[in-house]
Amino acid sequence: MTKRFDLPRSAFLAALPLMPALAAGGRALAQTAPVVRIGATANDTYAEAYYAADKGFFTAAGLTVELTTFTNGAAVSAAVAAGALDVGISNPVQIANAVAHGIPFAFFAGGALYSTAAPTTVLCVANDGKIKTPSDFAGQTIAISALKDITDLAKTVYLQKNGVDPDAVKSIELPFAEMGPALARGTVAGAVISEPSLTSAVDAGNVRVFAKVFDAFAPRFLISGWFTTRDWYAKNTPLVKRVTATLYQTARWANANKDESAKLLAAHSKVSAETAAKMTRCVYAETIAPALIDPLLQVSYRAKLIDRPISGGELILT
Repeated sequence: MTKRFDLPRSAFLAALPLMPALAAGGRALAQTAPVVRIGATANDTYAEAYYAADKGFFTAAGLTVELTTFTNGAAVSAAVAAGALDVGISNPVQIANAVAHGIPFAFFAGGALYSTAAPTTVLCVANDGKIKTPSDFAGQTIAISALKDITDLAKTVYLQKNGVDPDAVKSIELPFAEMGPALARGTVAGAVISEPSLTSAVDAGNVRVFAKVFDAFAPRFLISGWFTTRDWYAKNTPLVKRVTATLYQTARWANANKDESAKLLAAHSKVSAETAAKMTRCVYAETIAPALIDPLLQVSYRAKLIDRPISGGELILT
């Protein structure tokens, strides 16, 4: 049975001081579990575990997996810290924040990659709007998914790199699905929209892509990664290596079979089959390395989203 959990980013940050104790208290349970308990979310950048289960890759590798659906990476992180999960997927900024607060998280496999060749999150404007150059955003409002998250950070860095004072541009939080209509109404001048809402907004005919704002970090970097606690890894290293091999097998399959994986994505998420087939799909990592994480961590620290400098190497199990 699949259960759903939700945890806002603010609640995750508030819970960080308690997580080291939760992680310690949950380790005994994790060691006696007869299955690998995996937490994921049913969106493209976090979806590999669903593909691995549906295609029988976990079973073929001799793995018994209990897959639980969460609505965001913060909830997955909290569940791993509490010992309710053995393995989860989250973004590098959340994992770095946890490590900065003494939680022994570490990545063992890469998840989804941002690629400038196939951007899944972009800055959009209205087709009939007045925005022609980055400087036109001065005095205007840009919608982002949440303050101080990766979309807000990308918007800020993009404006800075294009000579626009971020303080001269107002930010407003909106769900991705509401951004296209807000642009069409003229409520906002720009919006940082992710798939599948991006495809839906463009298909409506009132919105156009303005800039690949995630390029402000790097042309290619890790959006999500598979992680566990260092203690659980130390006690289950052969098991984690089998999970790693299976996830990378899944990554290769998904990268080569986007039509079939789109059908599986639609089955597990609220994305329609039509949208899943049309939208820009993420590229899944087939390895993990500090160079794939460092650009995002460096920018996040300078923006005070991470409490201390952390390198990608500090977050990766070896």
